[in-house]
Amino acid sequence: MVATRVARRIADHDGIITHAEAVELGMTRAAIRTRIDSGAWRRLTPGVYLCGTHDLTGAARLRAAVAVHRAVADRTAAAFWHGMLDDLPAAITLSAPPTVTGRSSAPFATDLVRRELPPEDVETLRGIRVTRRPLTVLLAVALLDDPQAFFDCALQTGQVTVEAVQRAFERNSRRPGIRAALPYLEAASCDSEAESERVFVEQLRTEEIGGWEQQLPFGRWRIDFAWPAEGVAVEISGWAYHRDHDRFESDAAKAAALAAAGWLVLPFTWRQITMDPIGCVEKIVAAIRVRRARLG
Repeated sequence: MVATRVARRIADHDGIITHAEAVELGMTRAAIRTRIDSGAWRRLTPGVYLCGTHDLTGAARLRAAVAVHRAVADRTAAAFWHGMLDDLPAAITLSAPPTVTGRSSAPFATDLVRRELPPEDVETLRGIRVTRRPLTVLLAVALLDDPQAFFDCALQTGQVTVEAVQRAFERNSRRPGIRAALPYLEAASCDSEAESERVFVEQLRTEEIGGWEQQLPFGRWRIDFAWPAEGVAVEISGWAYHRDHDRFESDAAKAAALAAAGWLVLPFTWRQITMDPIGCVEKIVAAIRVRRARLG
C-alpha cells in the first residue's frame, strides 16, 4: 500500500520526505496537499516536508538541507553524519556543483560551497550523499576548535588511515581550506615522535634542566623521559601510535603501571612539544618542585 511505503520512507529518513519521493511512492498531489493542510506534514521549504510526529533533529535538518540544495554534505556536516562529531553544527556545510541551483527558506542556516567533488570522494550513506571520511577529515579541520584532537581521533579509531587521507589530499590539494590540515597530515606521515623528542632534549638543555634520563627501563617498557629522584615521567605521543592500535594499548598500559607505582606521569603530544616547548618545560619544573616538596 502507498501509505505503508510512505510511512516506512519517513521512518527511515528521520521524518523527512520530499515531494518527489512522495510522488515516486505513489502519492497524488492532492494527497500530499491534504497531508500539509491537515498538519500531518510540515513544509520546511517548498518540496521538503517534516512529518508532524517527528522532531526537527540534527539528522532531519541535514537531510532537508541536502534535499533543498541537491547537494553533498561535506566538512563538519559530513563529520556529523559519519559519527565523528556528536552534534550537527548550526550552519550545515554543503557542496553543490556550480550548475545546480537551489534556494532555501528552511528554518536553519547552511554554508553552501559551489564546487565539483571527485567521484571517489563521495558516497551515499543512509540515503544522502556525503564526502567520504578521508576528505571529510581534511575539510572539517579548518572549522573546528580542536583540529588536532579531531584528526587524532579519526586515526586512532581507525575511521581513516594516513594513506587514504594522503590520497584524498592529493586529489583535492587546491580546494580552499584544505591546507589547514596539512600540518597534521605531514606529522602523521613522518617520524614525529623522534622529532619531538629531539626538540624536547634541546629545550631541556637550553633551560639547563637536569636530573633526567631518556628511555629509562620500567618493567617491560621504557619511559621516554624520567626524573627518577622525583618520580616524574614524561611520555611523548607521536603519530605512529595512532596508526597502530597495539602501540596505543601498550602506551595506555604503561601509563597505568607508572601511576600505580607512584610516578607522576606528564603526557605531551608532538604538537605540544614542537609548538610550545617552553610551556612543556615549565609544567615539568612545576611538577618536580611539587614532588621535591613532598619528599623533603
